[in-house]
Amino acid sequence: MKERFLTILSVCIAISLFSCGKTLQAPDRIEVAVPYEFDTLDPHVQNALSNFAVLSNFYEPLVSTDATMRITPCIARRWENPDLSTWIFYLRPGVRFHNGKTLVAEDVVYTFDRLLSNRELEMAGYLVELTKVTTIDSTTVKIQTELPSSILLNKLRFIHIISKDSGDLMKQQINGTGPYRLESWDRKETVVLSRNEDYWGATPFLKRAVIHLNRSPNEALEGLLNGAISFAQCNSKKVKKRLSEEKRVVTLQSDSMFVKYLGYDLARDETPFCSVKPNPFKNLNVRLAIHLAIDRKKIVDSLATQAVPANQPLPPFIFGYNPDIPDTQYDLNEARQLMARAGLPDGFEVTLHVRKLFEDAGLLVRDQLAQIGIRVKVAVLPDTEILPGLRKHDYTFYLSRIGSPTGDASDVTDNCLHSPDATRRYGIMNFGQYSNQEVDRAIEESSRIQLIERRRSVLHGIMDTVMKDVAWVPLYIDQDIYAIDKAYSWKPRNDSFILISEINPAIR
Repeated sequence: MKERFLTILSVCIAISLFSCGKTLQAPDRIEVAVPYEFDTLDPHVQNALSNFAVLSNFYEPLVSTDATMRITPCIARRWENPDLSTWIFYLRPGVRFHNGKTLVAEDVVYTFDRLLSNRELEMAGYLVELTKVTTIDSTTVKIQTELPSSILLNKLRFIHIISKDSGDLMKQQINGTGPYRLESWDRKETVVLSRNEDYWGATPFLKRAVIHLNRSPNEALEGLLNGAISFAQCNSKKVKKRLSEEKRVVTLQSDSMFVKYLGYDLARDETPFCSVKPNPFKNLNVRLAIHLAIDRKKIVDSLATQAVPANQPLPPFIFGYNPDIPDTQYDLNEARQLMARAGLPDGFEVTLHVRKLFEDAGLLVRDQLAQIGIRVKVAVLPDTEILPGLRKHDYTFYLSRIGSPTGDASDVTDNCLHSPDATRRYGIMNFGQYSNQEVDRAIEESSRIQLIERRRSVLHGIMDTVMKDVAWVPLYIDQDIYAIDKAYSWKPRNDSFILISEINPAIR
């Protein structure tokens, strides 16, 4: 299966990125189209690709990652470990917030204290190991963990540092240290960025950028063809084929870290949006029946987007993926027998709540589950409606996605598979409230293991157990498709983020 996930890059990327010669004429303003929405200026509220990708143009963490997810210095110029549970971070001098205030250690402590004390902030899910953050002096911060953590730096990459004077102003404005300032924001429509001329790091090429939100592949294609858009994420087979004929545009493709999956209410004995009682999804036979009734190959062949089947909550290039879990074999007869064993030979009716981004997948799931008597009504909602509902556990059956932007399974295990535990910040995104004490213990153990192969083995065991429990039904993993005007160069990131500072003029 791994072979299917080798990153594919168009041959023409080599022309724009790696050949030497004359720099192409490229305007220093760019119009970018993305398929997702963006609905909050607060960098700590939501653990969502859209929010983090957009806000990473304005805010910065202590440490960052390059396009291959390798840890690099950012606000912290260096760090050290006096012991396995203590980290000392030395802040970079001359870093200023957009309002001109110099960043100091107290700002870093304020940032972490805010996350550690507020259970409603989803980004706190990256800090489950932390116990205390203190200042040593104005440019030095000490972070202590309850036990040794082998992947702390990977997690800190997702904590944007804010000013200790931020308060409620973050809901209305952005005051980060990043390479761009927020010029304007039209909710669901556009984000306009202007270059931070006082930025501590390398000056980005682009002076200004407009990110057009919630643009479908066809809308992105139209913009690319008429010149209104110069760079777009447009995950569509048809659009990719059409753009391959366009000499002015370079198309790029890379594997996504996001797994699309079916989730369900595993907590309530009586669940809304379902025609039968008790809650059928608490029955393992029903979950197994759904798992076997999904023909993943047919789904990915039918999707408008390019994708590959998924067999567990992680893609193969994420640390912790278990290669011994076999691909799920579509078996309609066995699925029907499992429904009969569950006492539901005639099935039941249920509403499937689906993010608008994945509407076509929801309709395909509906048609396939009808074959085992599960009559699905698809309710398509925008992210601004469905995500709050998921966080409140409003739904019985839903289709969403989850990723591992640190490159490590803990993004999924800590946030989505551990039993919800607000006090310790586990299970913040466990929307179906799956709970298995054996899995919880293994998740907590895995974060403390220093030996790589031992930790890998424990993570493999977690994946094996959650798939036997059918905690979710993994569906597929998208492959991201990008198109960019040949006047620019840009390299896809393994975390799927689009950072405006990484766009440069092409060289021929």
